[in-house]
Amino acid sequence: MGRIVAQAGRTVTVEVGELQKILGVFNDRSGAKASAVVTRSGVPVAWVLPDGSHADNLGTMAATLLGALDVIFSGFGREAPAEVAVQSSSGAIVARNVTDKAFLFAVADRITPEFERELAKTVGQARQYLGADVD
Repeated sequence: MGRIVAQAGRTVTVEVGELQKILGVFNDRSGAKASAVVTRSGVPVAWVLPDGSHADNLGTMAATLLGALDVIFSGFGREAPAEVAVQSSSGAIVARNVTDKAFLFAVADRITPEFERELAKTVGQARQYLGADVD
């Protein structure tokens, strides 16, 4: 199933099923509990989430978090971060840019070397499917 996404005055069909497969493999191999590809405006493109989770809410909150961090970084004259990682005793959240306008968001118990390797691989695969930036 494809999803039409606006891109620089034209539309692009994103293969959501393929992205969901990629995210499913990522979750299995990395130990992630949830993952999603989300536009910077908060629209979820593809996701693999636990039952009862809402992709729209996750997308909105993740994009809000990244937007707030962009403002903080720019306030200090710094470039916006390409990755954000938050860890606590109860889990970890990572958001990493896939394109200029989309990112991969993942939730895990902790960030391990295996998680990092799988994240890098998955971001590369997602970038291939998205091709160029999406809105």
